[in-house]
Amino acid sequence: NTQTNNTAATDKEALTHVDNVNFLDYFSLNGSATYDQHTGTVTITQDEYNQVGNFSLKSKIDMNKSFTLTGQVNLGSNPNGADGIGFAFHNGNTTDIGNAGGNLGIGGLQNALGFKLDTCLNYYQAPLSDKDGSQIDSTNSYDFGWNRDSMHAPYGTFVDTENEEVPTMDKIKVQRWWATDVPGTSQALSKSDVNGQFHVFAVDYDGDTRALTIKYTQTSGNILTWTRTISNSYQAMAMIVSASTGGAKNLQQFQIMSFDFKQAATVNIKYVDTKGKQIAQGEVTYPNGANVNGTYKTEQLKIPGYTFEGMDDGTATGAKSLPATGNLTEAGDNGTVIYVYTADQQKG
Repeated sequence: NTQTNNTAATDKEALTHVDNVNFLDYFSLNGSATYDQHTGTVTITQDEYNQVGNFSLKSKIDMNKSFTLTGQVNLGSNPNGADGIGFAFHNGNTTDIGNAGGNLGIGGLQNALGFKLDTCLNYYQAPLSDKDGSQIDSTNSYDFGWNRDSMHAPYGTFVDTENEEVPTMDKIKVQRWWATDVPGTSQALSKSDVNGQFHVFAVDYDGDTRALTIKYTQTSGNILTWTRTISNSYQAMAMIVSASTGGAKNLQQFQIMSFDFKQAATVNIKYVDTKGKQIAQGEVTYPNGANVNGTYKTEQLKIPGYTFEGMDDGTATGAKSLPATGNLTEAGDNGTVIYVYTADQQKG
């Protein structure tokens, strides 16, 4: 019994605790996002047109351990505003940012398990660009394209991304990590939930059963609940919370109460041209799990139109690459593997 109790105590001590005071030690702000440490409030977008903001966890979450995020969300005061708030756990880099607009910061993320509180109805938009999805700026939602919403806004639903070939407006098939509402998980919110007030919001994950549960308290006091089971293949996941506005707008905020999770030991991976611009996405594998004293493995990709040059010595991105394979020495982010490519000369 003593050993069991000690193990439980050790596991509890291993969890990282985040609150309003140390929030910026563990999360990065991007785009229009700003933070008020006194209230623990992230203003993801102001009540202004064409804004994109998010905050992302600096380290990945160990999905074999339970975690809990408690806070409140403010979807804005205009029931006819846009676009809503998206939450995503994904297999990409901790620095990755999803596409804006109707994608709500989830589309474009690799193997994402997302959830969104959607406040604006979006119809299908075919991509306008024939570039690979990884090469499109996160604020350019029309070039990326987006899927049709599964019901009229406002509503909440789980969202997944899959690596798909999507036809552009010109019927050219292009690669996209395409975000789709998970069938059967959409639940309607009330227009009165978009009232400029904060609503209790909680994400709870059980590392043993791998059940992910999300709860949102409506203006009426009714608590909506969404639950899904996470596949065992997801061992370490990055986390991002995002919001955007476009031709319609809203003030959109998240107020953190507490976040308790176990940091995985991971590395990021980049595929860039000689000027440091991203040209592809890839994933890191962890043969023995994303743990301290474990190992990581990455692969060189064949990228159409580019020839592999070498690992970055600091010339392309300003940072020196980790080896393609190596050891994990500490919990959290262990650095970045950076593959550099030269664009092929155009013939003719």
